[in-house]
Amino acid sequence: MTDLLLAVLLSGLAVTYLLELLDLTLLGAWIGKSNINIFFALPLSFGALYVLHGIDLNLVVTVPATTFVSLALAKYLNKPTVVQSRLPRL
Repeated sequence: MTDLLLAVLLSGLAVTYLLELLDLTLLGAWIGKSNINIFFALPLSFGALYVLHGIDLNLVVTVPATTFVSLALAKYLNKPTVVQSRLPRL
């Protein structure tokens, strides 16, 4: 059970990295970020877990879990932040 949890977390981090990489390369200019997440998150999650564990019955649960972790992490990392435009007076 612990192996699956670690596999989901590590795969989620890897898929998030790959989704951001796809968005920053030329692919992000052609299709939007939301479409990249829609079309590539699930297949990349399957590929990452296939590399770690191979094909078994656990993929039915772990692939959607990895997709959720990667998309939640991407949403958390891409929050807009407020930056002050002026320097404070001394």
